[in-house]
Amino acid sequence: MVSCSRTPENAAADRRVTRIFRQLTMRCAALCLIAMIGQPLIMGGGILGGGIIGGGIMGNSFAHAAEAQQTIPNLSGYWARPEAPTLRVFQQPDAGPGPITNSDDTVVFKIGDFNNPILLSHAAQAVQTHGDYGRAGQVRYEPWALCLPIGVPHVLNLAAPIQILQSEDQVIILYQRGQHIRRIDLNRDHPENLEPSWYGHSVGHYEGNSLVIDTVAQDSRSEVDSFGTPKSEAIHVVERYTLLNDRQSIDTEITVEDPNIFTTVWSAKVNYVPVATRRNYTGAGDYQEKFQSLICQENNRDSAGERTIPIDDTPDF
Repeated sequence: MVSCSRTPENAAADRRVTRIFRQLTMRCAALCLIAMIGQPLIMGGGILGGGIIGGGIMGNSFAHAAEAQQTIPNLSGYWARPEAPTLRVFQQPDAGPGPITNSDDTVVFKIGDFNNPILLSHAAQAVQTHGDYGRAGQVRYEPWALCLPIGVPHVLNLAAPIQILQSEDQVIILYQRGQHIRRIDLNRDHPENLEPSWYGHSVGHYEGNSLVIDTVAQDSRSEVDSFGTPKSEAIHVVERYTLLNDRQSIDTEITVEDPNIFTTVWSAKVNYVPVATRRNYTGAGDYQEKFQSLICQENNRDSAGERTIPIDDTPDF
């Protein structure tokens, strides 16, 4: 007859099996957690020797998991300002100092309010000089009509569509007008000793349902708005693009600081809608799928198409 009583050897073997089973279970659980949050762990001393309990996962991995699961707003696509051309300017913010406004009641001409207290005296003079054209019944053409880059933030006043492209580490904004491109590096700092340029240097990050873009190092060749407001190389612009209404609009807030031009920091708002929904948009071509090729230099005409821009026919040699 075989005895079924447990011997010390049997009990020791059972404890070893139980211990091995528990270790395997913990390793499997840890590997599953790693796969879910994408957080690499060092196994040698990571899982059992402090990786889970000693701070490797429990200490900060929940923060990494939340960051990894953050919903990135889908801003990709073709967008445009919805307003009529004469109304396509910066809108007033909900509170605080705002942008230069049009003092022409007919809004036919861009005559800026040079008495706006945000302007330093020399900047106010520049806005007044610009408005003198309108007061004389003359049109002063925008930079894009002269084949010039527009710069930030004035580029937000373009009538032609834009396209936003998003990747893991960069956002690219394409402008149909002149085929201009802005590249925004994500989650990085501005390098030191930047050389000023037309569009400057931009970095960005996501905050909830918004893309926040920070731009510095622009040069002074472009203007801030449609009213001839100048800029200096000290200009600092922050744009916040917030996706709303089931991708039916992007509300954009801008904040502008330039101590060489303005007495204070000011802000403004603009709105974008999908190109297909813009009221009275009758441009040729399938704008939902592609841009029209608008190359300023190839026709050498002003924005109204009325006068040929002068061309120097004098031989160079």
